[in-house]
Amino acid sequence: MKKIVFIAFLLLLIGCKTKHPVIQVPVKTVERKVSTLVPIYIPGDSALLRTVFECDSLNNVLLKGISEQKGGNVGSNIRFKDGVMDYKADFKPDTVWLPSDTIYIEKDVPFFVKVPKVEYRQTKFQAIFFYIGLITAVALGVWLVIKLKFNFLKLK
Repeated sequence: MKKIVFIAFLLLLIGCKTKHPVIQVPVKTVERKVSTLVPIYIPGDSALLRTVFECDSLNNVLLKGISEQKGGNVGSNIRFKDGVMDYKADFKPDTVWLPSDTIYIEKDVPFFVKVPKVEYRQTKFQAIFFYIGLITAVALGVWLVIKLKFNFLKLK
């Protein structure tokens, strides 16, 4: 009887094993240097020149000449009225593009993902011991029924 209890206890211990896999994942770091052009806005500006013309006693104009030189982003407007010349220069707004270096650091940090456990799935080894235990329990039950039945018949 002690052997049967010892075997049943041994089967119980063997059937309750679990495995936890340990996975080491390396950390991956990637650096990227990206050169981009950054726009810098230069606002517009203007200049105004006013000249007044007078005539001398001989009715000659005292201003001999005027010349204009301007760049591509400059617009000008000249107006002459009643002896007054107005000159206005407008500087259009412009955008200057300057290079800029940006460094991106991408780091893949591993995190643990809980894998759902499949419960009540036996290994082949556990299934064999389950069937051995089942057959042993049925045989023990039949043996007890027969033993009790014969003991009950002997008492009558």
